[in-house]
Amino acid sequence: MQTQPTIQVIEGPAGALEVATLGVESCPSVTRGLLLLHPHPLHGGSMANKIITTLARLGRDSQIPTFALNFRGVGGSEGVFDHGFGEVDDALAVARFGWQMGVHEWMLAGFSFGAAMAGRLVPRLHAESLGRVVDLLQVAPAVENFPIPLEPLADIPKAILFNTDDDVVSPAAMQAYVEASAPQWTSIHATGGHFYHGELVRLKQEVFGYWQSRGFVADARD
Repeated sequence: MQTQPTIQVIEGPAGALEVATLGVESCPSVTRGLLLLHPHPLHGGSMANKIITTLARLGRDSQIPTFALNFRGVGGSEGVFDHGFGEVDDALAVARFGWQMGVHEWMLAGFSFGAAMAGRLVPRLHAESLGRVVDLLQVAPAVENFPIPLEPLADIPKAILFNTDDDVVSPAAMQAYVEASAPQWTSIHATGGHFYHGELVRLKQEVFGYWQSRGFVADARD
């Protein structure tokens, strides 16, 4: 089993775009992929974020080919922050990269800013025929500053997770988003804050259970 990601650079809309893949090269048939989107680039967000890497390892352990990227201006990716517009274009470029590898079904997952970008990505993927979105997982979605159009998500299976002691994104705003978007599954807890301090094991176990309920993985793991 591949234990470390493969880092490569592809051509993105703002220049070089740094992409990490995990379990892609070792998978004989890459038809479904997990695309992970990281938190706010101007506040230290990158694909090395601990929630993103937790989800990446879970994808690896679940034998789901996994893709992540550094948005423009982060790490080895060229360009500058584009306030949530160009970042969707960056994610679309990675989806195009995955499509060329054979991915026809996408599981999208993001944390904070990345969760909002994942929601915004759904209609773009469908409009450009780059695969069908089969799942949208949003951890502490930054819906206050980066609103997510709900109509394109109406038929998309969704899971939303957040903690009510979040001190970065308003829990009330996230609760309103939950009520408006009617996800198939939610996980709302009183502790962990925005970054799930001390709660990453719980996060991993809950997401695994959700993916298992959706039929994306076959058996439970520690």
